[in-house]
Amino acid sequence: MVDAPTSRLGWPILMSVAFRSLFLEASWNLSGQQNIGYAASINPALKSLYKNRPEDLAKAQSRALRFFNTNPTLSGLTIGAALRLEEDMADSRVQEKEGSLIIGSLASVLAAHGDLLFWQAWLPFCCLIGFALTLMSLANGQVTLAPLLIPALFCLLSWPARIGGIFYGYKLGSRAFELIQRFRAARAAEWTKRFNMALTGFLIIYGLKTLENPNKQGQELIAVGAVSSVLFFTLAQRIWPKIGPKSLYLLIVLGLGLTAFVM
Repeated sequence: MVDAPTSRLGWPILMSVAFRSLFLEASWNLSGQQNIGYAASINPALKSLYKNRPEDLAKAQSRALRFFNTNPTLSGLTIGAALRLEEDMADSRVQEKEGSLIIGSLASVLAAHGDLLFWQAWLPFCCLIGFALTLMSLANGQVTLAPLLIPALFCLLSWPARIGGIFYGYKLGSRAFELIQRFRAARAAEWTKRFNMALTGFLIIYGLKTLENPNKQGQELIAVGAVSSVLFFTLAQRIWPKIGPKSLYLLIVLGLGLTAFVM
């Protein structure tokens, strides 16, 4: 039995790649999109893998400048897996054509999953939470820094995914596809979207009621709105297991009606 190859990239190099990857889109362009940022990110690793092999290093650097595009939040997992594949190509365990194909495919798959989970679900949730806290603070006549919670809450998931993804992706290599299959990003995004719609309906009614009763503390509104939102969210899960765009708008309307009725 052949032993698994020993990892050649240590923690300092992976941390250097992780830091550089934060600027992945700093040189975004129409032709290669994130290719310059990607090439700059993995350059320390390439120099280590192809040490004393200048011709092979030049080929690897040129290969890194090909078209590259993925979701920024999940870019860490993509880049980490790419480093493992570059290591395999450097040691002739994987052919260049095969390795490049796997990297491109993984980037595309994670772009779709990342956009669905982070841009379409998690980011709107963070914005709604920030807006809700801002609205409640203003209703009580308080100055608030709640909007700053939006980037902080988003980074609560995105930063571990970006930085930790480098190390985990490097550990997995091409087996990152198995991780994607086990993690049901579409289902997680679907549940988050449904909650966002119910929360949107509650916030609209809460805002209108607050304007009508500027001196009211809002505790009763928060309690009733929260209960109605949870109830409506549960009904939505039962009635629309395969929710579509039209149903999303219907969720808002029904959430508005239910919240207004109980208030």
